[in-house]
Amino acid sequence: MTSSEAAEKFQGERCGPDRLLLAAVLLLTAGGIVMVASASNFRASEIYRDPNFYLQRHLLRVVMALVGLWIAYRTDYRLLIRRSRTLVIVGIALLALVLLFGWEDPVRGARRWFRLGPLSFQPSELAKLILVLYLADFLSRKHRHLDSFRALVPAVAVLGAIVGLVALEKNLSAVAHIAVLSTLVLFIGGIRMAHLAKVVGLFAVVAAVSLALCPHQMERVASKFDGRADVQTTDYQVDQSLIALGSGGATGLGIGQSKQKYFFLPDSHTDFVLGIVGEEFGLLGTGAVMVCFLVFGWRGTRIAARAPDREGRLLAIGITLLVNLYAMLNIAVVTDAVPTTGVPLPFVSYGGSSILVALFGTGVLLNISRHAYKRTFATADQALERLGKRSP
Repeated sequence: MTSSEAAEKFQGERCGPDRLLLAAVLLLTAGGIVMVASASNFRASEIYRDPNFYLQRHLLRVVMALVGLWIAYRTDYRLLIRRSRTLVIVGIALLALVLLFGWEDPVRGARRWFRLGPLSFQPSELAKLILVLYLADFLSRKHRHLDSFRALVPAVAVLGAIVGLVALEKNLSAVAHIAVLSTLVLFIGGIRMAHLAKVVGLFAVVAAVSLALCPHQMERVASKFDGRADVQTTDYQVDQSLIALGSGGATGLGIGQSKQKYFFLPDSHTDFVLGIVGEEFGLLGTGAVMVCFLVFGWRGTRIAARAPDREGRLLAIGITLLVNLYAMLNIAVVTDAVPTTGVPLPFVSYGGSSILVALFGTGVLLNISRHAYKRTFATADQALERLGKRSP
């Protein structure tokens, strides 16, 4: 038997889906259902005369997202990689269409969502996952030419189009998320630091434009860095979130016992749901949430390390970063570490697009883990040697 045949034989020993990753995600999702029910019931009763109004909608979206997870798990990730260039065109088209025909926020005048009955869809969330697919494909196809900036022009053009359209939506948090995510994937993909600096410069320009388009976001940033404490405007939600976290102590007030959900914390079931977790379940509850995200990051990185090809490695690490960067940003906002942004907590917050993308991305990760190798060898000769030791 040749060394290549031995390596192929050992590479045939595949891993199954990562059960620990799936367990962490299902725990977060189940916990999210409980917290949406608790955090939204008073608001739903007062506004819609139905305490289960938000819960019913959230359950519908979770079911749809779990179907998406199953479809992604059963679909070979390499098929998604091959379709990434087509998906980029679709994503950019949706970002453009939402600016023209999307639902307009009556407070901020921003168009970010398509709405259809009880469902809403935010194209910028889908664009992040599409971008990860595209970068995994591009960096794999061009990995021998990454020393040349000319070879990177198509990817830079795609990045510029996506972040530019998202900036026009007046969505600075999404611009920042895409910028950090793309920068890390490009760095891991192996592009030169000089080229990476140019890409970061592009993101800085777009972020500046986004700030200029959004006076309320500029006010939030200024409030954070000049130490103002305007509880009537920019800092109100953060102050109420900190009160919720502090009220919970170590073990919390008990499920359903939150006081801040009584309109003190306006976004108690969406962007600031972690504050209610801390109030009702205390430090133990918030710690459990963070442990689940740490497990997600650990297992996602492990899947990337064991992926059978470069595309799988980049896609796995990209999806892991996509979810965990979002979680880190949400936690930082809730704990007053960074200025307030409209960022939900993945798997936990009430919402449509974010949970659909997060669970679909989890399905892709699980599919990559199905194709991962149980054992890896530096050379085919090592595989042959191991095979010889196992032979009678």
